[in-house]
Amino acid sequence: MKVYKFRGPEQMDFVFDILFNKQLYCAEWHTLNDPVEGVFVYSHSGSNQESATNFMKKVEQAKQPLRVCSLSKTFDDHLLWAHYASGFSGVAIEFEIDATEDEVVDITYRGVFAGVNESNSADPSSVARAVLSSKYDAWSYEKEIRILTTDIFYKLKNPIKKLIAGHRMSQPLFDALRIVCEKLDIEIARTGIGDEGIDADYVSPYGASR
Repeated sequence: MKVYKFRGPEQMDFVFDILFNKQLYCAEWHTLNDPVEGVFVYSHSGSNQESATNFMKKVEQAKQPLRVCSLSKTFDDHLLWAHYASGFSGVAIEFEIDATEDEVVDITYRGVFAGVNESNSADPSSVARAVLSSKYDAWSYEKEIRILTTDIFYKLKNPIKKLIAGHRMSQPLFDALRIVCEKLDIEIARTGIGDEGIDADYVSPYGASR
């Protein structure tokens, strides 16, 4: 599965870490930008309030060590560039991940809060992962794929395919990234915006678009 990681120009340390070390930083889930990230509502029959309270506490405990790296299945959405690449002055890094890996989850979109009820209450760890595998549907434009793990870094198994620079990136930074990509045998492109939306034009080592 082809995915993209967006970064702004102020985050070049993360960009170079991805390019050189082929790893993704995974943040603590409660530091993410959605204010209702990880919040869930538990529905139960009410016959045993103490049992329900204990179960919710166990789910909260199971969530605590989990970390997230957010990726997107697309690069050509204006809001992604605006929100996560400093208004087209950052980058989108393209690579392949295996969607069958345990750490890889395809986000489902739902109402404001994740819902858990007695009928789908498995073990607390599974419920905690399910809660963090869904988001409020206001975020659906992101087409998010997540790495959900307890590790600080997720190691990429496949080579990095392409780096797409926003068309507002400063020329000195773009030139530096072009040199790095040439050394690492990574294709570099630059965004363009037309009537049909965003595209990514290949840039040769000599600076000309193809």
